Amino acid sequence: MVMGGRGRNGRARGCGLAERIAGGDPLAVRELVERHYAELYRYAFAMLRHRAASEDAVHDALVRALEALGRYPEERIRGMALRPWLYRITLNTVRNRLRARGRETSLDGVRPGSESRGDPEGAMDALAALRRLPERQRVAVALRYMQDLPYAEISAATGWPEGTVKTLVRRGLSRLRAELDGEGRGGAS
Repeated sequence: MVMGGRGRNGRARGCGLAERIAGGDPLAVRELVERHYAELYRYAFAMLRHRAASEDAVHDALVRALEALGRYPEERIRGMALRPWLYRITLNTVRNRLRARGRETSLDGVRPGSESRGDPEGAMDALAALRRLPERQRVAVALRYMQDLPYAEISAATGWPEGTVKTLVRRGLSRLRAELDGEGRGGAS
């Protein structure tokens, strides 16, 4: 991977990935996919909870991103923050899939507290509780704590103001705690 000051076409200044893509470096597109595929997949899986659907969503998002990059002028590409832009495209792709399938079928049979009791550290319980959050809270919490994105990048990825993102994360965490605390006591959704 070329990460330093030399780009393929002899560009010493163009050390960023966006700069290299704008300059036509054919290896930069491959690096973009290699660098971001795993984190985008983890995000899609957290939202869809299905391996094949998550792989398809990330594939579709990357195809859309690469098609868009092919249409954008060089100046626009050079100024892009690629990571939040890719998350936004993935988020939209995941939302479209959830709408097409319907929210209930997207759970793939995972019921709160069903097979998840034996899972280490309650990870399955937490994922099931995350699925029950309202969409905006679920997106904000997943991006912040599952993908470790800073609030500014979440704001850029979703288009929501940073203050809104912080509020959604705070409310989502509070609701998750309540869900997890009440899960074993027959709490309502």
